Amino acid sequence: MNNKIIIFNPRSANAKHRIPNSILQVGASIHGKFEYVFVDGNLENDPFTKIENYFKTGEFKYFCSTVMPGPQLRQAIPFTKKIKEQFPDCITVWGGYFAANQFKVSINSGYVDYIVNGPGDTTFPQLIEAIEKNNFLDLPKIKNLIFKDSKNDIIKTAKEALLDQDSLPDLPYEYLNQFYPLKNYLSRTFMGKKTFSYHSSMGCPFSCSFCAVVPIYNARWKGKSAQSIYKDVKYFKDNYGIDAIEFHDNNFFTSRKRVMEFCELILDDGIQWWGEGRIDTINKYSDEELKLMREAGCKMIFLGAD
Repeated sequence: MNNKIIIFNPRSANAKHRIPNSILQVGASIHGKFEYVFVDGNLENDPFTKIENYFKTGEFKYFCSTVMPGPQLRQAIPFTKKIKEQFPDCITVWGGYFAANQFKVSINSGYVDYIVNGPGDTTFPQLIEAIEKNNFLDLPKIKNLIFKDSKNDIIKTAKEALLDQDSLPDLPYEYLNQFYPLKNYLSRTFMGKKTFSYHSSMGCPFSCSFCAVVPIYNARWKGKSAQSIYKDVKYFKDNYGIDAIEFHDNNFFTSRKRVMEFCELILDDGIQWWGEGRIDTINKYSDEELKLMREAGCKMIFLGAD
């Protein structure tokens, strides 16, 4: 059957590549439901040829790309356009901050069929299922979706409430490992020799005027529990020997209770870590809490505020 899915991570850096959490999240949403492959532009010398060769097998129908503003556009735009030209029957889906915030120019480009507007944990599998069953009348019922209807009008569906992050399926790390060895993502940083990148929450409870997160999450935030975070950290320590973590959350320190519980869990593991947070958020932490964070390996907090 020609209904396999390519999930693409365009190149975003020239060195020290991080685990592509965005496409792992997409993969988790369809794992065991639809057949898919990962293509990471950061670790491929010629990612377009790999994508093209997948389509030439006749087994693939969907080209799905995460698209952040900046460097990722250099591959996301020309690759999607060329794939659509060479394989006009394919379905193209974009997600990520650029696609969501610049949805008009993206959906009017002529080569982007659908946009996942925010988290796609339920949106993406529902979209694929609707297309596979030819249930196009159901598309307006799918939340977090942007597309054009039969009249060529742009349809932007309702926003979905943020899901309980602990209820979501585990990220398919070992499936990614079949395509790209996970050890290649564990880079040397100032904190350690094998640094693990992790995303433990969705959104941010603030509405900073400069931030691309605000239009997507509308000052909403949901985080994994400290126990769930530690489970993944422990897995990577036991199996891959990580000694440092970069938390790429928009605001890792939103929940003091969660941060303190995580610090207690990781206290004796010898792992260094940093996260991002607002100045006014960090100011709410007591001296004792900040001391525990340092003892638990917190080396740096990247600060920002409106």
